[in-house]
Amino acid sequence: MEPAIQGRYLRQLACTLLSICAVTALINRAVNPYCLFTSDWLHVGDKPETFTHLRMVKAAQTRHLRPRALILGSSRAETGLDPAHPGWTARPVYNLGLSNASIYEVRRYFEHACALADVRQAVLLLDFTSFLAGGTVAPDFLEKRLAILPDGRPGASGAWCDLPSGLLTWTALSGSLSTVRGREGEKRYLPDGSRDAASEDSRVLSKGGAIKAFAAYEAKVLGSQFDHQARLGDAEFSHLAAILRLARARSIDLRLALPPMHVRYLTILELQGRWQMYHDWKRTLVRLVAEEAGKSTPFPLLDFGVCTPQTTDPVPAAGLARHYYEASHFNKILGNQLLEITLGRQTAAGSMASPGGFGHALTPGTLEAHIKAVEQAFRNYQNTHVDELARLKSMKAQASPARLR
Repeated sequence: MEPAIQGRYLRQLACTLLSICAVTALINRAVNPYCLFTSDWLHVGDKPETFTHLRMVKAAQTRHLRPRALILGSSRAETGLDPAHPGWTARPVYNLGLSNASIYEVRRYFEHACALADVRQAVLLLDFTSFLAGGTVAPDFLEKRLAILPDGRPGASGAWCDLPSGLLTWTALSGSLSTVRGREGEKRYLPDGSRDAASEDSRVLSKGGAIKAFAAYEAKVLGSQFDHQARLGDAEFSHLAAILRLARARSIDLRLALPPMHVRYLTILELQGRWQMYHDWKRTLVRLVAEEAGKSTPFPLLDFGVCTPQTTDPVPAAGLARHYYEASHFNKILGNQLLEITLGRQTAAGSMASPGGFGHALTPGTLEAHIKAVEQAFRNYQNTHVDELARLKSMKAQASPARLR
């Protein structure tokens, strides 16, 4: 090929590639499938790519919104806790819950939000499994997209980190086209970061109702492989301690809560040999909160993981359960009850639940009485639900091992 022809060919190829990149970037900027920009050029309804790029989306939305109040935790927090609850005293409120979040990720996203905004209020929903030793971050977690690095220095990449993958990749373009076509995402999120309750209800009904959703979840968990040598991790508790210290340093009104798991989930913990570890987790939390408080007032630590009418609600033979999607995830109806107590809107009598009660305030002085009351209520439930207990035991014995996602 002659040099002139070769040069012309290379110029045409370069122009073609640049044109493709430009068109791809324009489409992705117009649709904004990962919410990397504060506004969309092309107004569409849902953003189905949110769930598949959750940590990217929520890091970006935190930059846009600059929330003054936060919901922190895992999928239980993002599913069950509502930023629109009237008990919040600081606004805007953003649900920064992350599906399958490790406590380290919760810490880092809290630091990210605090680096960007004047956070005044936060509710942190603590998950037992997040405190097992050896927890790892999700595949889509990136340190460099956060506003502050682990060592406390400002993030150099920050807002620019995700622009190449959000504008110039085929994955982003495919996401934009899916968004325009109105594809329904695996999970539907609201602009405030929480999951859409109507969509969650529809998902349960599509599985055959709550009874089948409960059974599917229980079969999955009881049939999964898990580490019989698992223990509570010191590193995991150190991340919670860092959250408490940051909240104290910034005078943030932080409230800690243990989620209201359905009693069938507690039965699963026992069948897995983790019932006593679950109690020890509460003991360690109480000790840590007291130690970090020093001479100051400890952050409130409320326990909703008990055996009360809320958490022992019967699962109907058809349709939706009143408070749960399955044994692990509660809906915003029950979440609003939790927030009423956690945010201090309920009456004094209700906010001072006795040991074993829904939302009991865990303190060194009442902890053991509380654990004893929960244990007794748990045994009473099992004694009156013998068939249910037998079914779960049979499910565990017969299930073939399969790893959880």
